[in-house]
Amino acid sequence: MFFLVASGVLMALIITSPASDSVQFSWYTGESIRCELEVYNDDFSTQATESNPSKFHVHNIGELKPDSNYHYLIRCNSSDEIMIEGSFSIPLNPGDEFEFAVYGDSRSNLSVHEKVVKTIAKKEPLFVIHTGDIVYSDNRLNDWEDFFKATEPFGSTLFLPVIGNHEKEARNYKAFFALPGNESYYSYRAGDLLFLMLNTNERFDRYSKQYKWLKSLLKSETAKFTIAVFHHPAFSYGSHGDSFFVKTILVPLFEKYGVDLVLTGHDHNYQRIEHNGITYIVTGGGGASLYGIKDLSGPTASFKGHHFVLFEYDSGYLKGICYDTNENVIDSFDLFPR
Repeated sequence: MFFLVASGVLMALIITSPASDSVQFSWYTGESIRCELEVYNDDFSTQATESNPSKFHVHNIGELKPDSNYHYLIRCNSSDEIMIEGSFSIPLNPGDEFEFAVYGDSRSNLSVHEKVVKTIAKKEPLFVIHTGDIVYSDNRLNDWEDFFKATEPFGSTLFLPVIGNHEKEARNYKAFFALPGNESYYSYRAGDLLFLMLNTNERFDRYSKQYKWLKSLLKSETAKFTIAVFHHPAFSYGSHGDSFFVKTILVPLFEKYGVDLVLTGHDHNYQRIEHNGITYIVTGGGGASLYGIKDLSGPTASFKGHHFVLFEYDSGYLKGICYDTNENVIDSFDLFPR
């Protein structure tokens, strides 16, 4: 449970990190203040105290145990008043039944992004994935303020993003989100699901570090479902269309090593495309202005509207459901391991 205690200061929090023993708390306050973070359960307790006031607050908490429930409290300006409290866990082995949500391209429209997030939060997913273009410009702190305002309902849900073209060099992205390795691309495992979180804004050709990392991971890791997540779609019938280099470099790798599902954004609509046994989803309806579908006969399903996709994992199979912001079902589909 997450809630905001009225205090006159807007506060909004994001928790990230697919590491098995740590998370990062990043939060925004409407004015520059000093805050204190406390994280605890019956077997663990730690505090982080700030010495300098700021609007943006970032703290890493380590020595955590996966699949254990933790509580957190945030107080500011040396006040005894609890300004934010909630609970979280790191879902490494979440069991045979759980849900996660996916959306993208939230930039440019705060009110719509807020509506999408509120609708997602009602479903209470275990974690939320963002397919990139989180903000309009990574360098503009005003855009990040809007992001934190919109995502306030995600206060107890792990947030797992990838970099879109609007994040570019991603300096603030890497400051506000804690991700392993070089933070540009990483992997995350939740039970039987392996997520490959790629960055199609930097080199992924066959001689690149990212490609070699991806190929090595695909060859060495096994999972019931392998899911690739990145921004630029291999196949799209929207305004941007297919990404030539993704299609010619990454798709053969996905087909050879049994990737089951590919999640992308970039085109501001919803599309489900089936190609050589792999399901490709374009989910770019998180808030930015919408793009039409140029060829309605191309995708298996499509929708020009703001939306998100909820995935339900149940004992060996995945069900995907696309919802609009009024919780209407736009599309649903079942996935079985390849």
